[in-house]
Amino acid sequence: MKKTVIFILAMLLVLSSLTQLQTSAADDLTGYVYEKEMRELIELGVLNGYPDGTYQPKRKVTRAEFAKMVVKSFELESQVQSAEFTSAAATEMTFTDVPMDKWYAVPILDAVKAGIVNGYPNDTFKPDALITREQMASMVARAMKAKGIVTDLKEVPQLAFADTALIHNDHKEDVRILTHLGIIKGNENNTFAPKGESERWMVALLMLRGREIVFPPVPKEFQASSIKDGATVVVEEFDTFAEAQKYVAGSSTAQLVERSSQILYMKGEGLAVANKFTEVFPTETLKTDWNTKYRPYVTANAEMKYLGATDKYVKVELAGKVGYVPANTVNLLPKQLLTGQSYYQMTTNGELIHYIYNHNTKAYATAGVIGVAPEAFQAGAKYYSWDGANFTDATGKKVTESHQYFNKLQLATKTNYTAEELDRYLKEAFPYYNRQVHGKVWTESPLVGTGEFFKAVEAEYKVNAFYLLAHALHESQWGTSLIAQDKKNLFGLNAVDGDAYNGAKIYASYKDSIIHAAQHVNGSYQKVTGTNYNGSFLGNKGMGMNVRYASDHLWGEKIAGHMYRADKFLGKKDLYAYNLGITNTPGLNFRNAAGATGADTVLYKTPLAGIPVVILGETTVSGAKWYKVVSEDKAYTEAFAYGAGSLGTYIKLLPLAK
Repeated sequence: MKKTVIFILAMLLVLSSLTQLQTSAADDLTGYVYEKEMRELIELGVLNGYPDGTYQPKRKVTRAEFAKMVVKSFELESQVQSAEFTSAAATEMTFTDVPMDKWYAVPILDAVKAGIVNGYPNDTFKPDALITREQMASMVARAMKAKGIVTDLKEVPQLAFADTALIHNDHKEDVRILTHLGIIKGNENNTFAPKGESERWMVALLMLRGREIVFPPVPKEFQASSIKDGATVVVEEFDTFAEAQKYVAGSSTAQLVERSSQILYMKGEGLAVANKFTEVFPTETLKTDWNTKYRPYVTANAEMKYLGATDKYVKVELAGKVGYVPANTVNLLPKQLLTGQSYYQMTTNGELIHYIYNHNTKAYATAGVIGVAPEAFQAGAKYYSWDGANFTDATGKKVTESHQYFNKLQLATKTNYTAEELDRYLKEAFPYYNRQVHGKVWTESPLVGTGEFFKAVEAEYKVNAFYLLAHALHESQWGTSLIAQDKKNLFGLNAVDGDAYNGAKIYASYKDSIIHAAQHVNGSYQKVTGTNYNGSFLGNKGMGMNVRYASDHLWGEKIAGHMYRADKFLGKKDLYAYNLGITNTPGLNFRNAAGATGADTVLYKTPLAGIPVVILGETTVSGAKWYKVVSEDKAYTEAFAYGAGSLGTYIKLLPLAK
């Protein structure tokens, strides 16, 4: 706490001897007692003036204004992404009183993503209501947690305000922490006034005090630290990362290298959790290799396996592949400091659920049942996987390799369901009857009647109608999203994170949206020579459409989950309808006949290993096994590939969860 004390003393000194800043013209801040503090936040882009040129330091602050100030102060804004598509349902506002065309919609959405705000039980945010002191405390405390600042409550004294009992229980712990850190203070009469309002100058002081802890000056840049009682303790300080890392490597007590309370290096096991959108680069140079189509990215809260680090980058495993991320885009969490971790679990009826942990809010969420649990699973036990197929137990011991059928299904296949059956699912399984979602009470399912469009594009573009339907349900939240309602956009086209509504493309009808999505997905993601081709299956951030389609690293799993639940509802006509294999070598030739040789017989090549194939049959030619498969190149209906023989095994059967 030495740095906090120094800061408070410095603040007192500043307040007693303020000097006026040079300005181009006098305004209502000129000569004001907190002019310096407010201008510092103006320089940072946290505070903005009003259209009449004033800053109104004594104006009271609304919840929307405060959300924007917190997001800007602690650098939690959305980043511009390179994704062509993103999950509109995941990035769209759920508060019924926060229209996406308002100035405060994006900052509030950023605050939701960072785990800073929760809103009220009736799905409102009340953006124009004045922020209370206890609400401010919680939002700032959560923002600091999002930046990796953790306070050990064992070292924090209980609150001693005369009106402590008036502080809502949801905010009491946060008030306690910020009071202990010196970020907030009581009144002269020893009250906190939790329901009291604040003026802009007060908020300026609050933000600056919080920033001093999140981005503090340190005598030496790097610290070698140990872990004790759930917190990090500085053991030694160093001028360079190399010195600190060397010390940790030879130390029996220090396990970490930190900088400004952010962990940069861990000697043991742990997680790298994204704290913002980040590209995953192929090398430690942190430069994109434009010669490869494998250029994944993830958004905040994505868990990656930690493999090593420097002060510039972190080496991670993402969906079974190794990559590098900038050090400031992830929070490193040693195994000893984990409060939770995402895991898979089997239900009592043998189905699989993925419980996803939010490291900011410390809460679990799930999209529901995503498929059949692996045969090796035991009900109630927790299993862990980086790619959704290779599972370990809590000790790290491998349990099984088991893939989800719909996640690995080649999407040039046809569904066994008719347009009428798809419409029946849309009508009977619609989850929002008589519920208010995105500002409307739904008395009918909005997508009923689109079954014929999904089947039509399946026939014309060879894109599985069942997949397209699941994709639309996920992106548009069953057609209830504002983007679906107002713009007939079911797939989130151009709805990039940060400004999903305004960026989303407008269509004349749902039919046009479905056709355009099929055309784009077919040409860019499911074509062997396509710009974003990594296999024409859903997959994850290692392989498949998910590599380049959306920033959500679990997007493919979620779409497959929609397909599984719909298939279960309609009678399980699609699950295991095809036999699936997988290539284990790059550059595999697919030919016009079994046993064919020569360049003129090659229809296409799959550039990558790990591409699933739909096996239609097999035959033996000269002692070698050949597979007849659904063609990955949609110019052809079928193709043949060397499977196994004296030359080796090029295609193996995919172990599916059954």
